Order: sequence, then C-alpha cells, then structure tokens
Amino acid sequence: MAFKFNFTNEDLDLEDNEENQQLETSLNDLSIDESNSVNKLPSQEYDILSSPLPSVIQGDILQVPSVEKPLYKRTLADVKFQMAEQDNLVDENADKDVVSMLNLSGNSDLIKGVYEGGFKTWECSIDMVQYLSGLPEDQVTNKKVLELGCGSSLPSLYLLDRSHTNRVDVQDYNDQVIRYITIPNILLNTVLTVQEPSSNVEEVAEEESSSSEEEDSEEEEDDEDEKRIEEDVNTCDVEAEIPSDKIPAMLKLVSERTRAFVGDWSSLPEQLNVDQEKYDMIVTSETIYAEHALPDLINVFQKALKKPDGVCYVAAKTVYFGVGGGILPFCNLLAKTKDASGDKLKYEKVFESESTVKREILKVSWEL
Repeated sequence: MAFKFNFTNEDLDLEDNEENQQLETSLNDLSIDESNSVNKLPSQEYDILSSPLPSVIQGDILQVPSVEKPLYKRTLADVKFQMAEQDNLVDENADKDVVSMLNLSGNSDLIKGVYEGGFKTWECSIDMVQYLSGLPEDQVTNKKVLELGCGSSLPSLYLLDRSHTNRVDVQDYNDQVIRYITIPNILLNTVLTVQEPSSNVEEVAEEESSSSEEEDSEEEEDDEDEKRIEEDVNTCDVEAEIPSDKIPAMLKLVSERTRAFVGDWSSLPEQLNVDQEKYDMIVTSETIYAEHALPDLINVFQKALKKPDGVCYVAAKTVYFGVGGGILPFCNLLAKTKDASGDKLKYEKVFESESTVKREILKVSWEL
C-alpha cells in the first residue's frame, strides 16, 4: 500500500487523483464550512516534550519520484486508535472537534476557524519534496527552516532527514494535528527504527507453513480468503515500537532540532522570536486557498524571513475554484505589500505540473 502517484484516493489517503478531480469536489473546487464564526486561535508554542505517544506507531511508505529514500507517514487509522486508547475523543473543550476532523470526507476538508485540513496529505506537499530534492546541496543543508501549515509535514521530514545540520520548525492551525500527525511523523523519519508490521510477518509465516501442505478443496480456500479479507481491514506498511521509558529521550531528540507552533498566523511572528534569529527558508503547501488569510501569511514571510538571502517556497494549485484563492491573488497582494522597512518581496515560478489541474511552486525572495 505504498504511496505513489496515480493511486486511488483511498490507497493514498490523499486528495482525489487527476481524473476524479474533474468529476468530484476537491481542494481545487472547495466547499468550506463557514457556519462557525471565525475566532482566530492565538498562536502559541506547542510543548513537544509533553506530547502523548502510543506504544506503537503505524505508518505507510510514501515514495516521492526522484527521491531515493522513502518518507514514512502515520496512518489515519492509527491516529484514531491512539485517541480511542487514550480516551481523548470527548474532552469537552480540547479535542471534541477532532471527531469531526477525522471523519471529514475528501469532499469537505475544512471547517473555517476550526480545522484547516491538517489530517490530510495534499498533492502540493509532494511537489515540494520533489522540488527540494533537486536543489544543490548548499541550498538545503545547514538551514533554519519554518514550515507553515505543515500537516503531515512532508517537506520538513525530507529536510530533517536530508541533513542533520538543518533545524526545522513546524506550524499548523490545530494542535491536534501537531500532536497526532506531525510529531509522530518526525519520530518515524528521524528517531525510530521502522520495521515490517507484525501482522504481515505472521501472515507470511502462515503462507510459508501452508505451502508444504496439500491444497484444500476449492470451497475451503474461498472461505479462508474471505476470512483473511475480513481480518485485514486496516493495513500499514511499517510500524515502530516506542518503549515507554524511552519516550522522554526520543521527544528530547525531536525538540533539539524542531520547535512546533499552533494557532493563527496573525500572532505567529511574536512567538517565533524573529527579532533574535530569522529563517533561512520558509516552505508552505496548499495554504493560499483562502484570500482572507493571505495578508497574515505574507506578514509572516516579511517578519520571519532572513535578509537579504532568505527564500520562501510556496506550493499551490494555480486556482482554487469556489473560494477565491490561488496563485494570482497571492502574487498580486505580494507585489503590493512592503514590510516595516519599506522592502518588498518578489516571486518567480520554479515549478509547474503537467497535470490537468495545474500546480505550481513559487520562489519568494527579497527585492533589495
């Protein structure tokens, strides 16, 4: 069940493939639930050292074209299992919205002011990893990086694994996404030792032992196949054990190279301590779908990006029908906006997909 392009939506836990995007609603033609009045969540740092972890994390393999080493992404079924095991689903004020987040279909991915799609893995984040993998070594090593709207955090996972000299901070609107997806994904890709799931090993052992026996009747074989299908409801490619006594040390390793932030972008710069040290690189994927959020996003770029050589990479669909966002509104606003010193940011297109639904990556840098 490894992740590859052109697999089905269910196989990949990604948004619809190109053919289905023409027929069904996706983030390219998005319907956002705006019934909730928008109360911006104040930005704050997430305490990585206190993040709850299960005894085992299950993940799928994501093989990005042109990237030799695979990335590991936690399965949504494993998230649900942890939440049920820790009895967090009905915490009155903290995690009650997570049930809705996890049960959203591919046709309804956002709840304005509540949930911004972090439990899904979006196509443009894969584009971003593929693009970063083609950059010269000096452009992706020894960098301080910020990923905005990280979700599954694929670009961060790649950069953390690419070089131990990189420090990568992550941000998502929802603390539940950081807790159940981002931190476990970082652990899977940088600290933990992954192995084949024990259920798969047992299945292989069964097949080997039965291969030496005579074949049963056709009816008995059919019954066994049906039983095997029933038992294999939730599958994964890899899993990694987390001994409870090792959790503090593992989370400390993560915190030594990563800080995590949750909440709205409007108050994020104050939390980042950008007056002391700014970022060499900022990456963000599928975050310009809503025009109302663009000023806050650009403001983070202006306040957090190092001068004069800092660079931002923005991966997005060219147009997000139905919600007004996309490349053109973002570029128009960026071209008109100056920071407190009167400096402006410029952009150039560095990637464009050949798919029916156009996707792009913009390189944003200082115009000094």
